[in-house]
Amino acid sequence: MTDKVGFQILALFVGIFTARMLSPRDFGLIGALSIFTLLSTILTESGFTSAMVRRKGNKKAEYSAVFFVNVTLSVLFYAALFLCAPLIADYFEMPELCNLSRFLFLSVLANSFGIVPNILLTISLSFKQISIANISSAVVSAVVTILLVFLGYEYWALAWQQVTQHIVRVGLLWIFSRWTISKPNFSIIREVFSFSFFLLITSLLNAIVKNVYNVIIGKRYSAEDLGYYFQANKFQQIPSNVISSAITGVSYPVLSQLNNNRERQLTYFRKIIRVTAFLIFPVMIMLFSMLENLVVIVLTEKWLPAVPYFKILVVSAVVFPLYVLNLNILAVKGYSKIYFRLELFRNMLCIIFLLLFSSSIEMILTGYSLASVVSYMADAIYVQKKIGYKVLQQAKDIFPYAAISVIMFLIIKCVGLLSFGLYPTVILQMVAAAGFYFFSLKILGSQVLKDVLELWKKRRI
Repeated sequence: MTDKVGFQILALFVGIFTARMLSPRDFGLIGALSIFTLLSTILTESGFTSAMVRRKGNKKAEYSAVFFVNVTLSVLFYAALFLCAPLIADYFEMPELCNLSRFLFLSVLANSFGIVPNILLTISLSFKQISIANISSAVVSAVVTILLVFLGYEYWALAWQQVTQHIVRVGLLWIFSRWTISKPNFSIIREVFSFSFFLLITSLLNAIVKNVYNVIIGKRYSAEDLGYYFQANKFQQIPSNVISSAITGVSYPVLSQLNNNRERQLTYFRKIIRVTAFLIFPVMIMLFSMLENLVVIVLTEKWLPAVPYFKILVVSAVVFPLYVLNLNILAVKGYSKIYFRLELFRNMLCIIFLLLFSSSIEMILTGYSLASVVSYMADAIYVQKKIGYKVLQQAKDIFPYAAISVIMFLIIKCVGLLSFGLYPTVILQMVAAAGFYFFSLKILGSQVLKDVLELWKKRRI
């Protein structure tokens, strides 16, 4: 959990720096290639990580077989992508993508070399070493990126960031795992693949749906427009992912331990839902209401066209942590088939809404946000059926924080009408909003304030 949150925070700072220094077109070029890199990485991994971690008594020869298969697949996918680079550039009508993609896709090759060492460290519960590898690679790639930006490498700096991060991470995983290659036993591949096939299909669907917006926007609109969307989507995900990762890291193991005590488990789950709502609503609504000024201060005025995209995506960012928690409780209770069906439903819904809402970028993102809300509601309905946590109860648990946040939004807007200058106004808005939010919860006698402080003291968030 620590490395995930730390990675998101580091990504935020690097993202702010590169956004200030580079153009929207630079980010659009990288965004256009993201789906190819992600799909290739998933296909290369083929679900072997989950299968091998789950499997007991793995032998050295079997790890070597998985390694050779992973590397062979990555070489084949890289060769295919290398040959298709001119076609990718022609599709997006961005000639720079030909050479850029051939370099960026090296990250697929690098990643394949680290799959087995990562499996070994995971099985041995060496999470500290994995965290060190993740954070260290992020720091090194950040330094390389900043240096290349100063040297004027533009979008190449962003490509180097990804490639460097994969190479450094894989190198550290090899050092920490101390694994050596032996003669492979390929008989394991069929067994492992039969288990991981369904996971592979699910991961592919998730990746396609998550990145299809880049493909559609990149084809229909300019690289600059794609860059605005790419950045808006990235920045709205950071607070949502940080909160989701932190809460999930706390809730999942505890909920699993309470599997034999239905009443206590439900009580704890409701508590986690309230804590999540307590965090996500004020953060995202504050960003929503102050976004124009924050963008000018943090990213500069050139990124103002991304503001409408961010505001639409705020809806999906708010429901995402709640969506994940509802899926997690189903997984904890052993309803894996329902879990995958709900994920499939969400992916299909995103595609359908993409087809229905396709007249503009704003409408495309509106469809995505609506799909997110409907998916969350579907999760809540299944949680009611299987866990006994009624939809109305969940709505009541969430409502106070949503309502106070809406009033907080009005206060921020009123303060914004005062003419104190950009920086004093933003500071006053933040102080007034935070003061009102916490004072209101204090007056109402909210138990969540105590719960959050308790979780913080235990260093779980």
